[in-house]
Amino acid sequence: MAVYTGLKFGGRDMPCPTEDGVKFANEKIWSDNAGRTSACLMVGDIRAIKKTISISWANLKPAEVKRINEYISNVGVAFFEVTLLNECFEESTYTVYAGTPTYETWGWDENRQLCKMLAVDLIER
Repeated sequence: MAVYTGLKFGGRDMPCPTEDGVKFANEKIWSDNAGRTSACLMVGDIRAIKKTISISWANLKPAEVKRINEYISNVGVAFFEVTLLNECFEESTYTVYAGTPTYETWGWDENRQLCKMLAVDLIER
């Protein structure tokens, strides 16, 4: 059995997500003829399943945010590989693009240099 080595973007180690910080959605891609009949029955074929992986991190140092941003907020890198345990606890690699990341930072008056929360959706290509 292979040993799980943690979350990787492009083969590079990333900070560990929060305890409940990885969520998967299996999105169905339907055929062009999919839709509802006049009797409201669904018709069509499922052509593929693609993953949407939602990841969130907490209490990141500035260098960790920069490392993540090299993949999720990089004009020169539209697609990249993410490796992690899937919903069946098997290590899998997906080619993805990043949705719009959100950042929550500590207040300036607390004199902390941490990103309180960072979250992003990774959508399979």
